[in-house]
Amino acid sequence: MISLGEESGSSTESSESEESDDECVDERMNVKAKPKKKKTHYKHKFNSDWLSDKDLQKWIWKDEKDSTRFMCLVCNLSYIGGKTHALRHSKNKFHVKNFEAKQHTTDLANLCSSNVEFKKSVMLQKSVENAELKLSGFIAEHNLPFRVMEHLPGLLKNVFPDSVIAGKITCGRDKTRNIIVKKLAPDADQALSEKLQKCKFSILLDESTDKSVVKSMAVVARFWCPQLKRVCDRLLGLVEVPSATAQIMKGEVDKLLSVRNIPKENCIGFGWDNASVNMGEVTGLKALVKIDNPYVIVVGCVCHSLALCASNASKEIPLEFDEFVRDVYNYIQHSPKRIAPYAEFQGITDTKNHRLLKVCDVHWLSLESVVMRILEQRRALKVNFYEEFKAINSASAEKVLKMMENVYTKLYLQFLGFILPQVNKLNI
Repeated sequence: MISLGEESGSSTESSESEESDDECVDERMNVKAKPKKKKTHYKHKFNSDWLSDKDLQKWIWKDEKDSTRFMCLVCNLSYIGGKTHALRHSKNKFHVKNFEAKQHTTDLANLCSSNVEFKKSVMLQKSVENAELKLSGFIAEHNLPFRVMEHLPGLLKNVFPDSVIAGKITCGRDKTRNIIVKKLAPDADQALSEKLQKCKFSILLDESTDKSVVKSMAVVARFWCPQLKRVCDRLLGLVEVPSATAQIMKGEVDKLLSVRNIPKENCIGFGWDNASVNMGEVTGLKALVKIDNPYVIVVGCVCHSLALCASNASKEIPLEFDEFVRDVYNYIQHSPKRIAPYAEFQGITDTKNHRLLKVCDVHWLSLESVVMRILEQRRALKVNFYEEFKAINSASAEKVLKMMENVYTKLYLQFLGFILPQVNKLNI
């Protein structure tokens, strides 16, 4: 009984404590349930003073749809915020990149307002470029050194001070070389290839004869140009050949035509010198060409043929005459002490003050000018060698003097002076 009473008492106490706890929870719940106060957000409206701020005036503008936003004219976007947000946006990488790009872009309004000035500037620039192209073409056409262009633009500015185009030409030797190599040459090669793809042509070949390590072969195309209405010769290529054999030269020509997309069937003629490697009927270049096209016309060098004819004909002239022509030059022009007295004799005999010329075995056309010069200087030469022989009794001077006094020498000189111009005219 006592235990039950205790239990009942304890249960009563526990129920009272539970009731008190529930009341506390309810009180706490009531406290939490109270609504919090909302923070007041202030919206920054666009301030017209920003348009005069040096950090913002170049790109900021008012958003016409919302007065609480500002417009970025560079990024073409609308942003919300005040001046702090605007300054923060001006340091954004995307904005900085767009701003720098706009600095180098012409405004459309300014472009339209200055349309006439813009067209004039474009036309002036094209005129300057055209002038530089023509000057570069002039250098290439006349085979002038590129160093000339270091001084020519300055000369043009000095000669034509009132010319705006001449004042804006800035074409040095490096720029001239690039224009010729990268602009004019590819266009000229392309135009030549297009012409040869449509018309018949002949090919002229010649190899270098110098002592350089690399041998070169010039390939020239000869064709009828309907625009110019005449036969034209154009350099098709300058190729390196390891050895001047018929097989290698034939292969290089075929390769050159293949690269240019020029049909070999359009080639109707070949021309080269009369060397055996070229004109051989079995293994020569002529025989190899005939395999591809049996009807192609092969012509040897006419200049070589004329030179051989003239050389064989000249064998009928005595050898003493050939020695006489060479001795006249060697005796005077090889000695500075004899040139000055000879000039005095030219004045005494009223002869033109011209120097004597030398016969060159390689240049076939040189004999004509040598003979004509001796005929012109004959009186002065005769007096000069007579005085030389009289003063020092020179055997060389005596030999030349006897030939000068020989009547047949004058006849040979006059005959050669008549026939050589005709041969050389045909040769040229």
